[in-house]
Amino acid sequence: MRNPRATWQAAALALTLTAAVSGCTSGPGPGPEKGPIVLATGSDLSSTGVRQALIRAFEKRTGRSVRIVELPDTADGQRSQLLAAGQSGSGAYDVLNLDVAWTAEFAEAGVIRPWGTSLDGDFLDSVVKTVDYDDKIWAVPFNTDAGLLYYRKDILAKYGHGSPPPDNWGQLKDLALTVTGAYNRALARKAEDGKVPEDRRMYGMVAQLRPYEGLTVNTLESAWATGGDPDATSFTKGEQVGALQLGVADLKDRLDTIMPHAAMTMDETESRRWFADGRALFMRNWPVEYASVAEKLTPGTQFDVAELPARPADGKRISVLGGQNLAISAGSKRPAGARALIEALTGPASERCLLERGFAATRDSAYRAAGKAPVCPLPPERGEHGATGQPWPGQEPPYTRTLYAALLAAEPRPRSAHYQTFSKVVQIRVSEYLGSRGGTAIADELAREADEALSGRGAQRARRPAEDG
Repeated sequence: MRNPRATWQAAALALTLTAAVSGCTSGPGPGPEKGPIVLATGSDLSSTGVRQALIRAFEKRTGRSVRIVELPDTADGQRSQLLAAGQSGSGAYDVLNLDVAWTAEFAEAGVIRPWGTSLDGDFLDSVVKTVDYDDKIWAVPFNTDAGLLYYRKDILAKYGHGSPPPDNWGQLKDLALTVTGAYNRALARKAEDGKVPEDRRMYGMVAQLRPYEGLTVNTLESAWATGGDPDATSFTKGEQVGALQLGVADLKDRLDTIMPHAAMTMDETESRRWFADGRALFMRNWPVEYASVAEKLTPGTQFDVAELPARPADGKRISVLGGQNLAISAGSKRPAGARALIEALTGPASERCLLERGFAATRDSAYRAAGKAPVCPLPPERGEHGATGQPWPGQEPPYTRTLYAALLAAEPRPRSAHYQTFSKVVQIRVSEYLGSRGGTAIADELAREADEALSGRGAQRARRPAEDG
């Protein structure tokens, strides 16, 4: 078995020697690096290709070429391909675009090399947690995410409930039952047979409850909302068991009372479709879905977003932190170029470009008021007939202040080299519980299995297939 610490030391020495030979990391230099810098990444989630535009700007400025290798569509497929390539010793990739939940696993596996011991102070504190493992920085935050509460502002107002939305989950449930009940009764009165067609019925809420990573995220947020500690290292100690039990029970209660049963098959895209089609009053989702909703509903008039409901005990509104980080592959043949590319893609001006085009930026400076924030150097993208192809050309999105507040309060998922096993355990157990009738409390069993998974003892149990295969 490979010695990870020896690998880190050798990789760090190689990087130092390469940088010394090339003289700098901002251009091609006279060093031995040859060929294009290879960036392995998932598909671009924005509608405008801002990440590719930033890469092309880097190429033009430095003379270094970059080849983008697009990974499988699914997160599991991306992770598996990157791990396999890294563990085989392949030098096929130079820069890896990693989900924030993978940092510890990739570092422990020797697939990525350390970046350093710290980042500059402009990066958001909550985001820095996602690249910090074993007292080292392993990657640089690229784009981030925080869950938001979408709500139908027009329908709430029509039934006498203005903004802002409810403070906590209990109030949200009560309001959802009241408003959707009145809404659906009004529809029934208009129907000839007195029944609301299923495709026109409004439910109180939709979320991502299919047994995949989205279910893990919703479970963690529900547990934190009932008093769970995001920094806790065990789910079987102290108040964590009770918070987990209440959180999972609350999630099932929302499913049984204000959500359609179809929520158990929903991901981010499907839940967004339901909300945009007028079939849900509230929705938990990421900010990247905002622009797609705005194609059907008028922002600020028909719908708006807020931070997730607070927990009653202390008023905290905690979302799971999402996003992606850029790391240098341990097998990279072009580490100096890889470092230069990462620095360019995560710099202040680049982060402002990401914010303006639908991503959540990782730097505090990107969220400064107009005139004080860095200026995005990219020209507006043009679509068909000369129309601007970006949602908010030259300015921040309308949800920016809400997103910024949510990011400051967001927390990363458990930072463990065995996080994926943990997530599978949550998906299997919580999905079984949500689909049960009546259901008995699963907190003790789930907490024990979650702890086994985080410590690396639960791999065999997590190999059981989830319900969706």
